[in-house]
Amino acid sequence: MQHSLTQGPITKNILLFALPLGVTGIWLSVPIGWALADAIGIGYYLKKRR
Repeated sequence: MQHSLTQGPITKNILLFALPLGVTGIWLSVPIGWALADAIGIGYYLKKRR
């Protein structure tokens, strides 16, 4: 049984955010994703450093 790629929670959230805004939503989702990844990485680093 094949699972559709658009059924995952991450993909679904990105599509829900990007589709109403069109191309602007796609362009905004990239830096927002980078910022979230950086924040998680910095938080993980600071937690492990202690």
